[in-house]
Amino acid sequence: MDKRNLKRVFEVIQSDKAVMSDGCRALVEQDLTRKFSEYFDLTKEIELEVVCENGIYRITARCEAERVKKFNVLK
Repeated sequence: MDKRNLKRVFEVIQSDKAVMSDGCRALVEQDLTRKFSEYFDLTKEIELEVVCENGIYRITARCEAERVKKFNVLK
């Protein structure tokens, strides 16, 4: 197999691994919303971005909040 074909196979494998099902994405977004809502009054839904490059995942979650909730510091 020449280098060009080997590179293409590698890219296909990486893109297959990067695929996140809609159900999985919805579950992660739901979990993040629940956790972030403990600390913030959210005004927008979580926007989740998952990118896989060279076998390394970069996960970015964005949301907006109108305030930070007050909470006591645990000792």
